[in-house]
Amino acid sequence: MNCSDNPYKKLLLLGIILLIPFFAFVQNLNIPLNQSFNVELERQVLLSEEIVHSSFKPILARDSKQEGAVNSLLTLNTNKSWVGKRLFYQHFITLDSANFKLTIDPLINFEGGFDNEFDSRTSANLYKNTRGFVARLQLGKKVAIESSFRENQAVLPFYLHERVRTQRAASGEGVAFGQGRVKTFKENGYDFAMSSAYLSVSVNKHINIQAGHGKHFVGNGHRSLLLSDLAFNAPFLRINSNWFDGKLQYQNLFTLYQDLNRLTTITISEGLFERKQAATHYLEFSPNHKWSFGLFESTVFPSLDSSGNIPVGANFWVPVMFLNTLIEGQKKKGNSKVGVNISYKLARQVQLYGQAVLQSSVLSIQLGTKIYLHKNVMLQVEYNQINAQSGVNLFSHYNESLAHPIAGFDADEFLGIAQFQKNRWLSRVSANAILNSDVDVAYIDLRQSFIVNPSYNFTIHVGTQVRRADISRSMIQIEPLIGGGGYVLNSNFIYVGLSTNLQNIYFNY
Repeated sequence: MNCSDNPYKKLLLLGIILLIPFFAFVQNLNIPLNQSFNVELERQVLLSEEIVHSSFKPILARDSKQEGAVNSLLTLNTNKSWVGKRLFYQHFITLDSANFKLTIDPLINFEGGFDNEFDSRTSANLYKNTRGFVARLQLGKKVAIESSFRENQAVLPFYLHERVRTQRAASGEGVAFGQGRVKTFKENGYDFAMSSAYLSVSVNKHINIQAGHGKHFVGNGHRSLLLSDLAFNAPFLRINSNWFDGKLQYQNLFTLYQDLNRLTTITISEGLFERKQAATHYLEFSPNHKWSFGLFESTVFPSLDSSGNIPVGANFWVPVMFLNTLIEGQKKKGNSKVGVNISYKLARQVQLYGQAVLQSSVLSIQLGTKIYLHKNVMLQVEYNQINAQSGVNLFSHYNESLAHPIAGFDADEFLGIAQFQKNRWLSRVSANAILNSDVDVAYIDLRQSFIVNPSYNFTIHVGTQVRRADISRSMIQIEPLIGGGGYVLNSNFIYVGLSTNLQNIYFNY
């Protein structure tokens, strides 16, 4: 690559070095699902004149079309000492040969802080203690495997603690916001674990097949009204195919979900949970590098409830867009969702995006923009209009929404994000307001981070989160907005920590 030919190639080399140095060999692995981590990659996609399909996430590394640039970066730090490279640049453990490469990195989150809303408790000291690992294995040019595990103990901010507590009191099961079921830990804490893994096989240059346990996201915004990574990991089979010189991409996702409702016919102490399957199809067409048009369809098939196993028709496995909606759409209200996702590159600094989704004859929309004022600065503004959907409970997993976190209620959301990064310093401010006829919620998070090791996004950070909820009309209990018990839950959380940031965890609602 001759950087002197194009100034944007120079920016590409400088920008990616601190964010995705391991993508050179991971052609068949996925880019981590973390919005802050992906800002620089998204900027480079915006600068590129190649067609890059980036709406269905996680993105396959080879589809980002950035590997060539990264390959030339790996020799830039060879003059560092072994200790310096291991601590600040490279993976914790690396085993490399001609046809095999394995990396293993720690996953940690040691965070401490306090929330003055805990005034009714014996201690206001909050903490999170996460220990785990992520291992990535590339076998030849076509096969890759990734596996991760996290074990957590945490005393959560007041409003999160109360949400979990009231969930457990009502149903016997509580969830830790996309991180799994909880058990009590000491007096005010919770214990929860999370694992994920997938096998990725590139059959040829057109088709990649993945099977595993994880999350997916459809869209270009902070939220997704189509499919979000808000809920816990789920078993999946994913087929990703690209055609017509990359202009057309077709994604087929077959997923097994469950609701945390025990089967009433089971007499043992812990019976099975109700289960359902979802067939999701996403067809994206990019006539050029500026425009992207996506068609979305997802259909839920109940497969196990108190009446026993429910047969699922063969059409579940047929990867034809809108076939399931035509066949299954009238069998159970709200079990089918269709929508569009559109993005447009305005010049080289601005991306416009939007979504429209139709479920149970109810329309919800999203409009947003990302503006890259400078190579170090990104601004994002987003509006979501959420209309209550009668079948929203079907599009859930572990009692959490598979789309917007408050998809079951009428609301308007205004969201803004500003991120500044220079070298290893990263500043990020996010704020949003959710306006509902009964409850208004305002949330802001300010975080300052120093990236210790960009290979696995290991950071030192300090920040504050402030949440305010205002009941404007009545004391109606709206669980996703105010937690439980019919009263307002606020939070003033100040924190400091060490963490590996390779996933999205949403607390801003």
